[in-house]
Amino acid sequence: MKYDIQTLKAFVTVSQEGSIAKAAEKEHTVASAISKRISELEKSIGADLFYRHRRGVKLTQAGMELLQHAGRVLADLAAMDSAMSNYSNGVKGQVRLVANTSTIVQFLPQDLSDFLKIHPTVKIDLEEQTSETVHKLVAGGEADLGILVPQRPLDGLDTCLYRTDELMLIMPPGHPLARKDSVRFSETLEYDHVALPRGSSLCETLVASAKESEMPLRLRIQATSFDGLRRMVAQNLGIGILPKGSVDPFLDTEGLVARPLAEPWARRRLTLISKPVDSLPLLARLLREHLAGASHRGKP
Repeated sequence: MKYDIQTLKAFVTVSQEGSIAKAAEKEHTVASAISKRISELEKSIGADLFYRHRRGVKLTQAGMELLQHAGRVLADLAAMDSAMSNYSNGVKGQVRLVANTSTIVQFLPQDLSDFLKIHPTVKIDLEEQTSETVHKLVAGGEADLGILVPQRPLDGLDTCLYRTDELMLIMPPGHPLARKDSVRFSETLEYDHVALPRGSSLCETLVASAKESEMPLRLRIQATSFDGLRRMVAQNLGIGILPKGSVDPFLDTEGLVARPLAEPWARRRLTLISKPVDSLPLLARLLREHLAGASHRGKP
């Protein structure tokens, strides 16, 4: 059995208005045209869809059944039309992305620039947060996508690898640890540290690792940014630990040296999280797909 979309629309409008005349007025056509479509539909189905009376029409059992199916079909068609128009007219809209500092400093500027070259009409609302806050915002539906270093199970969220980074120990050139090719974290605990604030994934990792070593972490200064941390270290106020991508470009200009940390946890997985992919809006799915493929596109 074949169904005409315009006839289904007319049927739904008559059902909603309770009158062929009112439906014709709403659809900007004549009542005879609507009546003809309904009659042909009833003939095709082999059942009456309306009880007709002087004040209008009322759905029969067959009509009520058809209305349920027709409503779903027309809603799906409207959604399909909206999705396809995004492609034909240039995708428009906004995506809210939250990410930890390491991700924003090292990788997101290039990856978001590449995405916006493909989708120039999309607005990306990017917010910098600690990994713990990123988790809360995405889990609570306040952000579409998040990137973090996991600190606890990510139950109920869709996850995939975004990038990996490597933690480095930074210090002035004359520091005793600068003579080593790589450094164990326990060796750093003899010295004062400059670190990010408590609550950041990096600081929490250092605190937890010091506790496992049964040695205190001598936090002399807590800086609120990577730039501030490096400047403090350059002034010999302590040693610091930062991701490689936030260190390498500044070693010469800021008079620092960096050594890799010889610890399994020093290589971190930056994880992309969201609610289940099927539930994401179109734009969030497009950005998620782009970011999920970033580590395979050969960029640093």
